[in-house]
Amino acid sequence: MDRNKVQSQQKMYTLDEKLSNADDDEERYQLLTRFRTDLELELSSLKNKERSASKEFNNQEIGVREYVERLAMLDSRADDVNRAIDHMKTKGKSVIQFAPHEYELRADLIPLRGEVRNNVVESVRSGTGSKYVYVATTSDGTVLSTVLGNKYVREAYRSDYRNSSLDSYLTGREKTNITVNSYPWVKEKNPGTSSNIQYKKGVSETKMVYPQGVITAYLDSGTERIYREIQYKLLTGDNHIPYGTAIRNNSTDLHLAVNRTYPGGPLRINLTDANGDPVRATIEIGENEVGETDSDGILLTVSPRRTFTVSARHGSERVNVTVTPYGVTRTNATSGPPQDIAG
Repeated sequence: MDRNKVQSQQKMYTLDEKLSNADDDEERYQLLTRFRTDLELELSSLKNKERSASKEFNNQEIGVREYVERLAMLDSRADDVNRAIDHMKTKGKSVIQFAPHEYELRADLIPLRGEVRNNVVESVRSGTGSKYVYVATTSDGTVLSTVLGNKYVREAYRSDYRNSSLDSYLTGREKTNITVNSYPWVKEKNPGTSSNIQYKKGVSETKMVYPQGVITAYLDSGTERIYREIQYKLLTGDNHIPYGTAIRNNSTDLHLAVNRTYPGGPLRINLTDANGDPVRATIEIGENEVGETDSDGILLTVSPRRTFTVSARHGSERVNVTVTPYGVTRTNATSGPPQDIAG
């Protein structure tokens, strides 16, 4: 358990002890209110640290690895805050006049947490999970993506689409319609829409389930824009997403095929022998080793942002394929793999 988790646990234990020793509900109310205020201050601090990390990264003051690890640290601390909110809510049930304001607090947690960030935490701590993460940022937004097993995960945040000071009322149906219409390619598949969770501060969450995956989208009612989304897409099985055009090299006994995708999208690499049988081999993107093909001759990862070369090495044999992501102008310059965050 890291230091921040220990400190968070200690604060909850201290609250429990003080509540037990309190003389009446008025004193318990004051204790719970102070605890809630501390959580609000902690959330404000985490948001400021994320803004600072993004600014430093965009100004090239820190590298990709440090930036992603900072986001992962903030994700871990946000999880601690979430547990503390649950604890406060439970303890406050017996104090009638206390309002935990959990939905207001959790609205501020939304941009700080995500499965890609959590995966980085696990990779740094224990070496488990995916080692590679795609990172793209602007002054107003961040995109992270990775592959976890047979699942592609992408999370995006647009701070310019979020304005908690705008006061706008939308019905549940209006929120759902705005959200679903923001994803026309999903709407065509008649997705199942569920759990339209209404946070405070003008935030609602809608989950859309379709055959190839799931999208969880967060709508700002004031701007009427999706400011946060997390996408999951299946990469294998009967309902996998369509693969892009395969770029092939069959000039040797090793046959390499790489399916094109967009920058940061799911990259499928397939290696077979001349008979079409799968081959286990080491795969490199640029000069960096990214892993090995599995028993089916497949390796799944995320695409770099520019033209790149995939190499497969099996024994003394090597085969290469150069790929340009969709939406990118082909150049002679090539880029390396997504950022290795496990080192």
